[in-house]
Amino acid sequence: MKRGALIFVLLVAACGAPQASTRESPSAAATAPAATPSPTTAPAKAPTLTVSASRYGRIVVDASGRTLYLFDAETAGVPRCYGACAAAWPPLMTASDPVAAPDLAQSLVATATRSDGSTQVTYNGHPLYYWAGDHAPGEIGCQAAIEYGGGWYVLDAQGGKISRP
Repeated sequence: MKRGALIFVLLVAACGAPQASTRESPSAAATAPAATPSPTTAPAKAPTLTVSASRYGRIVVDASGRTLYLFDAETAGVPRCYGACAAAWPPLMTASDPVAAPDLAQSLVATATRSDGSTQVTYNGHPLYYWAGDHAPGEIGCQAAIEYGGGWYVLDAQGGKISRP
């Protein structure tokens, strides 16, 4: 079995396979799911952060409604998720300044430089990630998971972690 496939199998075992019951209704009309950015490839345009209604309340998502997570093992806004971790939890990358939709504070949106020199989007000092098992807007398939030395959580509109499983 290839290493990438093995990592995905282990993730599914840890977080559970995304199922219809893990899907949430985004606050805006659903759009076609965007491809998850690879850790080494930044999106062509500036990413926009917004909020969406979920069973956890209003959470931070990307412009297409894809759920974003923070990794609580990271401190001072410094990314620590690389290699197998970044394959399971792809970082939200950018080549330009990220933007906050009107329902979020632009002052909380920033970037962090990764070890390879690429730029990752942060919110309230937290580098942001997708979970590889979430494929569509509104999916939240790995909330409050403990992996790679820390916990993975969705964020509220103020950029705090929502710790409910």
